[in-house]
Amino acid sequence: MADPAVKRVLIIEDNTGMLTMVSRVLRSSGYDVFEAMRAEQALELVFREDFHAVLTDIFMPGIGGIEAIQRIRQIKPTLPIVAMSAGYEGMSGESATQAAVKLGAVAIVEKPIKPQQLLNAILKATGGAADGARETP
Repeated sequence: MADPAVKRVLIIEDNTGMLTMVSRVLRSSGYDVFEAMRAEQALELVFREDFHAVLTDIFMPGIGGIEAIQRIRQIKPTLPIVAMSAGYEGMSGESATQAAVKLGAVAIVEKPIKPQQLLNAILKATGGAADGARETP
């Protein structure tokens, strides 16, 4: 049985290296991490599971992060979402994440990701520290 004190975070990221790095940072800080490489897969998880937050990339193949945010809002309107992006084809990461904020993202992380920036965004989204959370240099 899952420990109710441990915060559950779903990461949606199509880049394997980025997904691994983000997962590692969150797990080492005490989060229970679920991974999806496509938004379609993540939406199925959101239907079936309870999460404390979702961390989503904005630009991905298939359903992108913006549409994923809109669909998650329809499924679970109060689920906190953190958007991350480096930008794409002339759109800066800042512009992409600001668009996500307008749709309901509660925090943003620009790539390249700094571990402490990531943890601060997840803390903001989850409303507090994960079990055993610590600062990452």
